[in-house]
Amino acid sequence: MKKDVTFFFLLLLLCQGYAFAQTARVTGTVTGPDNQGLPGVNVQVSGTTLGTATDASGTFTLNAPGNGSLVFSNIGYVSQTVAINGRSVITVQLAEDQKTLNEVVVVGYGTQRKTDVTGALSSISTKEFAQQPITRLDQVLQGRAAGVQVTQASGAPGGDARIRVRGANSVLGDNNPLYVIDGFIGADFNFLNPNDIETLQVLKDAASTSIYGSRGANGVVIITTKKGAKGIKVTYEGQGSVSNVIKKYDVLPAGEFADIVNARALATGSNQPFTADQVSGFKQNGGTDWQSLVYRTGHGQQHQVTVSGGGDKTTFLVSGNYVNQTGIVQNSDFNRYIFRSNLNTQLNSKLAFRLNLSGTKTKNHNTNGGGALIQALAWAPTTPAYGADGQPTFTDPIGSVYRNPLDYLYDQSIVSERTTFNVNGGLNYQLPIKGLTLDLQYAINYLNAQDKNFTGQRLSNYNPSASRYSAEQLTLQNTNNLSYNLTVGDHSINAVAVLETQQFTNTTFNATATGLRFPQLGYDNIGGNSAASVGSGFQKWTLLSLLGRVNYAYKDKYLVTAAVRRDGSSKFSQANRYSVFPSLALGWRLSEEKFIKDMNVFSNLKLRGSWGMTGSQAINPYATLSPYNTTFVAFNNTAAVAGVIQGNQGNTNLKWETTRQTDVGLEMEFFRGRLRFEADYFHKNTSDLLLNVSLPNYAGGGTQTRNVGEVENKGFEFSLGGTPIDRGGFRWETNLNLSTLKNRVISLGGLARLGTGTGVGAGMSTTNEFMLMPGEPLGSYWGLKYLGTFKPNEADLAARFGRVPGDPHYQDLNGDNSITTDDFQIIGRAFPKLTGGWNNTFTYKGLTLNVFFNGVFGVDKLNYTRAAALSGAGDARQFILSEIRDYYRPGNETSDVPAFTKTYQPFTQSSRFLENGSFVRLKNVSLSYNLPASVLRNKGNIRVFASATNLLTITKYKGPDPESSSVGSGTDTAIGIDYGSYPNSKTYTIGLNLGF
Repeated sequence: MKKDVTFFFLLLLLCQGYAFAQTARVTGTVTGPDNQGLPGVNVQVSGTTLGTATDASGTFTLNAPGNGSLVFSNIGYVSQTVAINGRSVITVQLAEDQKTLNEVVVVGYGTQRKTDVTGALSSISTKEFAQQPITRLDQVLQGRAAGVQVTQASGAPGGDARIRVRGANSVLGDNNPLYVIDGFIGADFNFLNPNDIETLQVLKDAASTSIYGSRGANGVVIITTKKGAKGIKVTYEGQGSVSNVIKKYDVLPAGEFADIVNARALATGSNQPFTADQVSGFKQNGGTDWQSLVYRTGHGQQHQVTVSGGGDKTTFLVSGNYVNQTGIVQNSDFNRYIFRSNLNTQLNSKLAFRLNLSGTKTKNHNTNGGGALIQALAWAPTTPAYGADGQPTFTDPIGSVYRNPLDYLYDQSIVSERTTFNVNGGLNYQLPIKGLTLDLQYAINYLNAQDKNFTGQRLSNYNPSASRYSAEQLTLQNTNNLSYNLTVGDHSINAVAVLETQQFTNTTFNATATGLRFPQLGYDNIGGNSAASVGSGFQKWTLLSLLGRVNYAYKDKYLVTAAVRRDGSSKFSQANRYSVFPSLALGWRLSEEKFIKDMNVFSNLKLRGSWGMTGSQAINPYATLSPYNTTFVAFNNTAAVAGVIQGNQGNTNLKWETTRQTDVGLEMEFFRGRLRFEADYFHKNTSDLLLNVSLPNYAGGGTQTRNVGEVENKGFEFSLGGTPIDRGGFRWETNLNLSTLKNRVISLGGLARLGTGTGVGAGMSTTNEFMLMPGEPLGSYWGLKYLGTFKPNEADLAARFGRVPGDPHYQDLNGDNSITTDDFQIIGRAFPKLTGGWNNTFTYKGLTLNVFFNGVFGVDKLNYTRAAALSGAGDARQFILSEIRDYYRPGNETSDVPAFTKTYQPFTQSSRFLENGSFVRLKNVSLSYNLPASVLRNKGNIRVFASATNLLTITKYKGPDPESSSVGSGTDTAIGIDYGSYPNSKTYTIGLNLGF
């Protein structure tokens, strides 16, 4: 292995030495018609694939042969070829071009000119996020593509993000889009360094995604990573940041809290806990600010080094990325290391070879939020944080029945480690038949997962416990792609035929122990214990696919795309193993018609429509089988004996969930591409929806997975972008997108409703927090409708319920004068009706200002954090939030904040704590400056920048963050609950970019 590595680096050095021996350094500047520098201009050595791009001030540097030529090209400008003639400095001025539509985009298993694309896709240029401190892909996607909703469900460093393309289709399955990175299908975006992205496309309609068949129902995100260019280029980027919580809850100061506690005790006939002297002391000296003890100023740093280069035939790129972040919650942090190496070589005029290697190591520590954030709003401000022994106070005599918030921070450790390695290589061969190319690709992806949990003496009430979970996953992929391109007169054809296989295996092991004899060793030694359990597991599935696609264009104005994919999955029984996913798309470029050209208005005008089918493998590999579960049973008062019992019944009739989608789109460009507009209407219908159906006891009991449901998604998407101003050295580029979504359940296979829950609101929820019902969307909140408080003129009505004026008043649906689960109804919806983003980049000479907004509208959030702190019941016992100042009492009978009464009975699972989660957020504002090239004697470039993230949030939500959620991204039937969720932070970043 060491010899191989040594040989590899010697090969790179030889390539570099050959490049330097044949070339010389050339620098220069590229300007536009206004004589101002043009950023992003492609500078390529004629006759090769080697080149570079101009920086923000229009300058470039590369190594090129003195007798060669350079080709300068950029969208919107006429390409120009300039002979070098031994010069070391070249200045070029580009003229604007009316034909800017030859941009090539990556689609499934190939590329297409943007003008020829008949499906709905969104391209995100690296320029759109180059000015922002990005560390993950979800930050790139958020607010930048119509129809793509990204929610930062956890604001923790390395936290969870929910990404959805055109809504959610599945109840049991994962609704995350499919990620394809350099041709590897099913990649994890968490292990990608955004700085390595070369191109990014989001495929949205069935005409685009059906080529991925059984895996394309949720949309597809296609990413290609950067490659090297001739010569040597070294870049470094470093940044540092500080973060703080966006907003804290407004809580009562200690003295006022003591007054409220005494007032409640007096009203309910209890002894007042605080004396007058104690209350006076609290008002004079204050108390404990638990939120300040839980939150802190977080810090972060990111470093990126990239080395690229090569010769005429072989190029390489090697990059390394390091991220270290401490969260805004005490004792939480995240670390990430990413390495990537891309090698490309032209073996001869017909055969090319590529090899991409990447490896990632991540570690999350205590980034789950939860207990500490909840208890910070439950422990009384009158209780000291530490006792006389210097340890955190063990119990709260007034507030919460649970442990000190500090114990949740320091007496537990929750660690999640992930190590990945991906090898992706391929050969591309141009067959003797003109236009016919064979591409062979092989990929191996390895993941090692380690989860380690420890709960100490104090938090466990002196019964410390620990657990370990290990998993090894291996994915093998082979893709054989035969493509054919033919142009005859006005006719052009592009055809693709693919045979693809993929195999996945997962091996797991877990162990849990309680009563640890040596708790100081935590999860690293769980052998010494009073009780333990172990488990293990294995999963394997394979997928065999055949697919084909034909693109036909006549005179570049009449476009047809037809595709079909046949998938076979080992997850299903033999009778239902294979399924076919076809699609058809039509396009008409009206701008190529004479009557449109004569109008002299449109640079591009295209009408397109598509229909197609995609699927989802929303089951585990053995769902068709009836499993056996382990159990323990005692016979005749003997010790428990291990045994097995039959689990939920399998179903050999299971088949794919199938999504049919129709899309109609319109694309327009004006003023030689200076203004662009795109609109789409889509309608998705998912049938054969997989649901767990309860079985009667005479049929074996439990549940069985069946294809019985149907879900619908439909909506509109709008994108508007362009360059409104480009004169006198000042340039303004803007992109605005808006998306609507209407999601609803069509059928549950005859069921009137099906309850789902989250498990995050233990003690807060009376029953399932969400309900699936025909006619209603996924993520529909299930609870009581709060009508305010019983008013003085409603004393008789209150008495029917055993209540008095001032008590909470809930709607009695069945009229039985009792509030039970029979009175629950749908009270809100967790799916937003409208999402959008607006990105603006202003440049003037070396200065660049980026301002980016994103927004979510028409969404509800169930705020259990606020409910716990304002209910005065259950675990919290007292009222902590300042809202309680307005409680119902004589002289304030109009208040809907309940009174202090003996008959007080709150229900937190109600519309009282359902809040408007809509928001508009200034997601990023960045200012950067490119120093003049003369600073480094025209041998490199320097950029310095400062940025602010989440600087401003406009919302009616009363919690710290309207975006965060306590529910993970894996489900869409139970989302949007905030119960101690880790909030997003306001972050300030400074950074430096160096290039040589």
